[in-house]
Amino acid sequence: MNVVARPERGRQDAKSGSALPHPVDVVVAVRGIELAGPHGVYPREREAGSRFSIDVELRGDFAQAVETDRLEDTVDYDAVVQRVCEVNRGRTFHLIESFAGAIADELLDRFLRISEVRVQVRKLSVANLGPNTWTMVELTRRRG
Repeated sequence: MNVVARPERGRQDAKSGSALPHPVDVVVAVRGIELAGPHGVYPREREAGSRFSIDVELRGDFAQAVETDRLEDTVDYDAVVQRVCEVNRGRTFHLIESFAGAIADELLDRFLRISEVRVQVRKLSVANLGPNTWTMVELTRRRG
């Protein structure tokens, strides 16, 4: 029996059918989205508001953008930031865990190219913990 070794072809471009030169894993991240919101467990936090810093890291079908240089083949960073701001304005949260979960859900629901989102929410002003103390939660959700 003769075995013929064939070189493995690169990943196929979904639109043209041609092979991409090298497999690529693309992560899109937006870091340091600063917001103020009435989120917190205690009434004084909800009344005075707190400062937050949000980081989002997105994984998904973005590899084609490396070749095409077209916005349609990735996710628009500005639109991602707008969605995070809308979640902040649209609801009040007791916990930063639920705040992060709502952001992740919104991004997965709105951007079909995203398969996984990691959200970090830092609460920059924490009552009774000192002036330079902040808390953080990191949450990862995947498309089901």
